[in-house]
Amino acid sequence: MKPLLLTCLLLAAAPIAQSSEIWRARSIEKLPGNQSGQSIKSSVPLAQSQGANLQQQPAQQLKLRSSYSGPEDFWIYDAWISLISDTDHDGYYSEFLLGFDADSRYVTVPVYARLYLTRGDTFREYHTTSIFTIEGENSEDYFEVSTELLEGFVDDDYELLIELYDGDTNELVAVYDSYNDSDLLYLPLESQEYEYRETHVSVHGGGSIGWLGLLAVALLAACRHWHCKGYSAARVACQMTARH
Repeated sequence: MKPLLLTCLLLAAAPIAQSSEIWRARSIEKLPGNQSGQSIKSSVPLAQSQGANLQQQPAQQLKLRSSYSGPEDFWIYDAWISLISDTDHDGYYSEFLLGFDADSRYVTVPVYARLYLTRGDTFREYHTTSIFTIEGENSEDYFEVSTELLEGFVDDDYELLIELYDGDTNELVAVYDSYNDSDLLYLPLESQEYEYRETHVSVHGGGSIGWLGLLAVALLAACRHWHCKGYSAARVACQMTARH
């Protein structure tokens, strides 16, 4: 009884993770011609070299929504989202695909994009694309990115924002978000640590203590999944165990 009680108290007292300032996402780019490339974007620097490429640079965080009011030589014609993986079937996905079609007044021009997710406060960059070429208003030069959220994104409805940059000058040339396309709003997402995985607990022997211990474990799992604060349900369950 005492080891179970001590374990429950320690687990109940442990802080339950909320929205973290550290986040990571793994993305695979799908380029025209069946080419692909994989990279991980993190708020923590993955490369210390000054020559780090766009994918290796630390993820940016925007306090305000991006805007662009310059010449309209570049624009994003359309964007689309496909939700891919929801391990715990709670309606929030840790893997999704973004596709977008960028156009320009120029015949051929190199560009790249920075992709962000927000819950309405700050905008977290989750991927920077490699430089790719767009050809005028050609609809066949679309770009797709499949992303797996690894860490730092609590289960919630997110908005996606795209910044498009000139690949030669690194200047911002277009912004595309839910104001342009409602498909980029209310995306039910979460990172992998919030994907609940069912665990099976075997109880041997009889008595109320066994069932109360099982109840404590179940309540703790539920509490961690729903991000409870303070005196959690697990703490209450442990107190019940102590009384018995």
